[in-house]
Amino acid sequence: MIKKLLITLSILTIQNTLANKNPILVTESTISLNLNETEELFFSFTKGDIIEFDFEMVKGNNIKEIEIFELPNNKIFSEFKAEKISKKQIHVRNKGVYQFKFYSSSLTKRVCRIRIYRIPTDDSTKNFNTNWKWKTIRDTIYTPYTIDSITGYNTIQYKEKVKELVKTENIEDILFNKNQRVHSYYNENKSLTYLRVDLPNFISTELKEEKVIAWAYWIGVGQEAQKAYQENAKTVGNLAKGITSIYGTPLASLAVGTITELIIPKTGEDIYYTFIPDHENAEKFVNGQSYLQFDTGKGIAAYGKNSNLTKGTFYIGLYNDNKLQGIDVDVKVVAVKEVKTFAFVEYDRKKQEPIIVSLNKTRMDIHETEIRVPVE
Repeated sequence: MIKKLLITLSILTIQNTLANKNPILVTESTISLNLNETEELFFSFTKGDIIEFDFEMVKGNNIKEIEIFELPNNKIFSEFKAEKISKKQIHVRNKGVYQFKFYSSSLTKRVCRIRIYRIPTDDSTKNFNTNWKWKTIRDTIYTPYTIDSITGYNTIQYKEKVKELVKTENIEDILFNKNQRVHSYYNENKSLTYLRVDLPNFISTELKEEKVIAWAYWIGVGQEAQKAYQENAKTVGNLAKGITSIYGTPLASLAVGTITELIIPKTGEDIYYTFIPDHENAEKFVNGQSYLQFDTGKGIAAYGKNSNLTKGTFYIGLYNDNKLQGIDVDVKVVAVKEVKTFAFVEYDRKKQEPIIVSLNKTRMDIHETEIRVPVE
């Protein structure tokens, strides 16, 4: 019995020895790699095989790294700065696909030659196919989730306060009404002066808004101009109909455009007037320097309106060019403000609110993955 066992072991040893002496070439390749380039080769091996691996550089000193993996991720060999590998043997414990990975980090091209052999355990696996194929793996994943479903509606009654415009009205505001003495040219006092006019600020509260929409002016010299203005006031006051009747001065009607002309005197002393945007330029005016202005004129009396400048301060400059006679100048400025009045009004309201029920559900997802597997 012992003799038979020894004979059997001897036969197996001879078979393995013969097999090991006759490796089967899997591939012989020349690989060219540039900077940060990787080459990958894949081959199938069966359980009991021995992988024999040869590597040598053809161009360059070495390549950065060689790795061999048993897929999917079992590293079974690695070599850094590989120059030459001769008859490196790896024993295959599991049938599967093996990855041979070559990486170069060199600036210049690297060329290497490789040979991969398989040494089968016996003749039964001698003709094993080292090719591989793609196989699709499908995993089913069940994911719980919640969805809200509307099953009906409830009617909700409530009260709502709404801010509403109650009325809009125009109100006149007399900003300036003064009789200003302007001395003659040869008087010891200056024949130039200026007057300051402050426009009302914009007012905004919860229930009220007030802003200037336009203003108008009257500039007249002496008794002749005063009489002309009184005649204008009388004419406007006698209007039986129209919006002009709500204003106390003709300048308010002029500002909003309900009248376009006023009576002016034909005889009397005249005055040079100018409208100046700020105090600095008003001082330049009285000192005989160049200054900025946005309106100017000369006459016994003059009037006009402005709807562009509606806030802030401006100045009216006056100049008497009469050599000997001082004059009294009547200056009037009237602004028209738009006033909006609001109030909170309460209303009964209804709204529909959905009745929501949360439902627990499960979603099925199929995840597909492709893997390399031996062809046999």
